[in-house]
Amino acid sequence: MPFSPSPRSVHLPLGSLTSLALVFTLSACGDEGGEPAAEAAAPSTPEESAESAPTGDIPEEELAGLLVEAPVPSSRPQADLSALPPEPEDAPISEQVAWFLLTEVSEKASHVDPDASAECPEEMREVAGRSHTCTLTYGGLTMEFPVSSTEDGGDVAFRFEYPELPTVRQVVEDTIRFDHGVEAVYCDMEDVVAVVPGGDRAPYLCYAMDGGPEWVDAPSTTISPYEVHVLIGGTLATYQYLEE
Repeated sequence: MPFSPSPRSVHLPLGSLTSLALVFTLSACGDEGGEPAAEAAAPSTPEESAESAPTGDIPEEELAGLLVEAPVPSSRPQADLSALPPEPEDAPISEQVAWFLLTEVSEKASHVDPDASAECPEEMREVAGRSHTCTLTYGGLTMEFPVSSTEDGGDVAFRFEYPELPTVRQVVEDTIRFDHGVEAVYCDMEDVVAVVPGGDRAPYLCYAMDGGPEWVDAPSTTISPYEVHVLIGGTLATYQYLEE
């Protein structure tokens, strides 16, 4: 009996906090699994931020010219997954698993890269107890994702680990616009960077013309730095960076 990657069950494992593992089961029948809830992160205290946050050295005059004006979006950025290639049917297991990886990473990045591609070893089989590495090309970056197969209620489940995830500058900037109601934003980063999810904070700073902290009497043209956290599932958490 042929197997199809749909429906698939997705859940969080009890495992390392530095990578997210998702499981999908190749099965001809079953219930649709729910998406894990977004994680919550507490903002850093001013003392923590001052001690360990990355520091920027861009003069404010230069920053003013780098800020990009755009309307505050009505919602957080989301990937249009309809722009991805269609789910492969009656294809080898390696192609089904590769499609799932491409879909999951695009969803976590909140952006579909039309040139992105994923590839898994051709020798992959629907057999429990095997480990492989799949390769994803996204935004000019090449990333590797371990995948292992386990027995799951009579089916074979493939478990992905996400040691890093791509972060798209446009997505980060629009997230800051939505989270903080600002229009002029700039992130001091490449167009796409690979970030370890669940780490302390992303290795870059963003800036927005926001008038400064609420408790500071500053001109409306004041530019403030923002730190970004990439949570376990790829969700972005953005905070105004507070210096001691």
